[in-house]
Amino acid sequence: MLSRRRAVIVLLLCVGLGALMLNVTSRLLRPMHSTIAPRVLVFDVPAQVDEGPPPPNLSFDFLRRERPTFHDLLFAVSNAAEDRSVEAIVLHVDGIDWGWARVYEMCAALRTFRAAGKPVYASLNGGGEKEYVLAAAADLLAMPPVSTLQLDGLSASAMFLKGAYDKFGVRPNFAHVGRFKSAVEQYTRESLSPDARAAMDQLLDDEYSLLVDSIAVARALPADSVRRLIDEGPFTASDARARGLLDTLLAEADVDSLAAHQGGERFSLGSLTRYAEEGGGGSGERIALLVAEGEIISGKSREGAFGGRSVGDATLVEALREIRQRHNIRAVVLRIDSPGGSGDASDAVWQEIRRVRRDKPVIVSMGDVAASGGYYLACAGDVIVAGPATITGSIGVFGGKLNVLGLYQKLGLNVETVSRGKHAEMLSPFKDFSDEELARYQQSLDQFYRVFLSRVATGRKMDPAVIDSVGQGRVWSGVQARARGLVDELGGLQEAFELARTRAKIDPDADIVVEVYPRPRKTLVQRWLGGVLEEPDNEEARLPGLAAFGHWYEMATMPAGRVQALMPYTIEIR
Repeated sequence: MLSRRRAVIVLLLCVGLGALMLNVTSRLLRPMHSTIAPRVLVFDVPAQVDEGPPPPNLSFDFLRRERPTFHDLLFAVSNAAEDRSVEAIVLHVDGIDWGWARVYEMCAALRTFRAAGKPVYASLNGGGEKEYVLAAAADLLAMPPVSTLQLDGLSASAMFLKGAYDKFGVRPNFAHVGRFKSAVEQYTRESLSPDARAAMDQLLDDEYSLLVDSIAVARALPADSVRRLIDEGPFTASDARARGLLDTLLAEADVDSLAAHQGGERFSLGSLTRYAEEGGGGSGERIALLVAEGEIISGKSREGAFGGRSVGDATLVEALREIRQRHNIRAVVLRIDSPGGSGDASDAVWQEIRRVRRDKPVIVSMGDVAASGGYYLACAGDVIVAGPATITGSIGVFGGKLNVLGLYQKLGLNVETVSRGKHAEMLSPFKDFSDEELARYQQSLDQFYRVFLSRVATGRKMDPAVIDSVGQGRVWSGVQARARGLVDELGGLQEAFELARTRAKIDPDADIVVEVYPRPRKTLVQRWLGGVLEEPDNEEARLPGLAAFGHWYEMATMPAGRVQALMPYTIEIR
């Protein structure tokens, strides 16, 4: 009789072998790209999409098919524009939790598809500004008669914890550098400071102007008319059509049928997600796509306890070293979607990016946000490309600790400490900073800020005093950042790859193979079992406030005194 351990091993081997046979069979049965008849691709726009593959974990998620990343979907749309087997694209849009920069980037890819003489159809099943802007990139925009278009403007909110801390007996001890570095305000104030409000107003003005201009161009309406329409929203589907915001009222299945029967012919419907999977491999010149997604931390990248990702300096440094040693990789596109994080971790990655630059060009592509520590990484590149709606800047630092002794005492607990050395308890979570300790801590923050300024000044070839004038922790849109010299070009991943091709002196007609880093680390069993279960094409958006709570939890468990190059608040413009 087999022992229990051997039985488990045999079972895993059998299941793995079966899964491997299923995967091989499915690949053998999958028709080759060149033999596929003309078809229409259906793009079920996911509620959420990540920039890169997930960091390794021990859960059973490896049993599911890997979800396409943002660059997978973006490049699939771009490739389809030149693929003679693709006749059209149909968008199914129903609730998306993307940032604005990615929305506009996908709109640009759809416009390129249309410029190739291929139509785009959109079925908008509800939602607000983001959903509408993406769907409005289509030639034909339809909505079911019973739906509502929640087009009513933009807002940004900030959460303040001081009142709760007062009730819990928690005393925040924080310091910062930068007039607009207002990240500490969520712990020390009950409302926005005048400087923080001014910065947020400017950012919201920029994003609102981009929204109005985008709708005006897509629907051939004057900008003033679009502003009036937004003020009059939201709309029923029939009202939206009457006001020129929609082309027709149709159910999703009817839009699919319309696209499949265009021009008197009948085309089969295929999944854009599946199409994206077909596009891998091939030969050509290699460009690395290095993804820095999430809050920057020390150590390895990981998934957050409350959703979201953290990017570890050890993971990025390891990837950069491998890229530097790979002689067949001609250039690097560094995709950043990060609000920043640990100052020390950001500097460690900055150092390694500079080493890679000695051997091959590094082009930075900013996603939805590349602020504070995210911008720290960006300024190490040769060229910085940002979307008009990218949130960036926030050149400044903060740090401190929470004194939780009052909370413990409310719970009937007490802490007594015996120490030696005048400042032995400086970072203790059970006492406040003394005036002298706070002054010493402020000195360390000032020193890091000077280093931050020097890094940016070196990367941007600008005077540190000029950088300081646009720094001070202030957050900018991509448009404003370019006007102030913090960004070189406006665009997305496509523009970044073209710049990488040019800088690496790759022939314009040469094929490009994209190698994504950090590479997913999978065990043999994971490689066998990966993709056994289907991943839903769409998923529910995360619960409101969960990301903010996750950020608060990370800050509450952060080692006391650690310097943070992190964007103020969790800015989300809806």
